[in-house]
Amino acid sequence: MATGERDGLRTYLHEAPGARSLQDWTWGLARWGTPVLVRAALAIAEACVDRWRRGAPRDEGWQRHFASSTLPEEALVALRAWLARGAPPGDAGLASCTAALRDLVGNAEFYDDEAVGGGAEREQAVASGRAILMALEASLWTAERALEGVSDEAERQAIARSGPAPELWEAVRAYRHALPDRSETTVRELIRDGLR
Repeated sequence: MATGERDGLRTYLHEAPGARSLQDWTWGLARWGTPVLVRAALAIAEACVDRWRRGAPRDEGWQRHFASSTLPEEALVALRAWLARGAPPGDAGLASCTAALRDLVGNAEFYDDEAVGGGAEREQAVASGRAILMALEASLWTAERALEGVSDEAERQAIARSGPAPELWEAVRAYRHALPDRSETTVRELIRDGLR
């Protein structure tokens, strides 16, 4: 990233919170490209690991099958290594890790839907897993994949410009559900710190 772009990003990250909604601000990060969006999603995901680990303490099944899984942490280790290498999307190891995490989170969502009682803790734990998954999904984003089956040219251009901004926004939404006491300001600070 060129110095001017870095300065522009720095200015954007320190924009007054009231200047635009959190959603608009999050989507606006797309102008700095996929690596910035993935790093922002990683910052959100890392803040959710402890919530995943805590799980739903009164639900023995959840604790045994989901909260005890180290896959979310392992996935983030793989994602950090991928970012450090500057590897392009499509890394086989990262894709495999993402698929395994997608299965785990999908099973957790199903378990939560079917379980009786203690729902808020499980819902928050599921949301934390979803935020982590979205960071991995953002790393796999390619224009080719995103544009598959889209024929409208204006829509194709909008999708290509946005990069994995939808994945970042979904990570933010999941984070806010997982940790409902956290403010929009906290989200902005997490992203700002993650992009330093």
